Amino acid sequence: MLKSIVILYMLLLNSLFAETLYLESGFKRNSLVELYTSEGCSSCPPAEKYLNNLKNNENIWKNLFPVAFHVDYWDYIGWKDRYASKQFGQRQSLYAKLKRTSTVYTPAFMVNGLSWRAGIFSDSLRDEKRSAGNLIVSVKGELIKARYKLNHKIPLKLNVALLGMGLKTFIERGENEGRTAKHDFVVVGFKSVSSENLQWTTTLPELHYTQSKKYALVIWVSESDNPTPLQVVGSLLPSYKNIFNQ
Repeated sequence: MLKSIVILYMLLLNSLFAETLYLESGFKRNSLVELYTSEGCSSCPPAEKYLNNLKNNENIWKNLFPVAFHVDYWDYIGWKDRYASKQFGQRQSLYAKLKRTSTVYTPAFMVNGLSWRAGIFSDSLRDEKRSAGNLIVSVKGELIKARYKLNHKIPLKLNVALLGMGLKTFIERGENEGRTAKHDFVVVGFKSVSSENLQWTTTLPELHYTQSKKYALVIWVSESDNPTPLQVVGSLLPSYKNIFNQ
């Protein structure tokens, strides 16, 4: 059974990347927008709607890259979030430990490692004006090659997130009982790899949720002990038939 799953996963990767995908950030710092959310959180739907609407932003996949990390720390109140992973809550807790946010809560936005809220006066994201290193990535099949052009003396991590797009869930219990949740930019596979020479050769992350029909890919670099992104690239991936549903 496990062997069959591995074979299907490899076929999925091949269908995602039949051709080599090239991504390059340029030297101006791009924006990673992180939303920490849960289907068990009654106040999260408006934040998710805001994030979902970013797919219509003129800067999407140019210098704007949203990701939704579903956390599992609300699962106990009646509804288990099928997109959640324990490591996402740990990532959010690290931000709090580093004083980048006051506490751990949902919904919570982080924009380039700083806490942010959409307000009544402005829903606009910060305009990044400072320069950053140039992140260059190629993806072929499951293989990722990346290099970061920046004078940086400490080890850095390459963070790779596969995103599920156009997801829907009918929530049967908990605070959102009876609601149909619509999700975009959901992290359904995530990994981090360290490097001391600012070059990486790695593979795509395994998926903890395998039923998406549309995907996107977001990749960013960060310091080893700090989740704040230094530079980020990404792309919406071509639609394909989800072989896991065959």
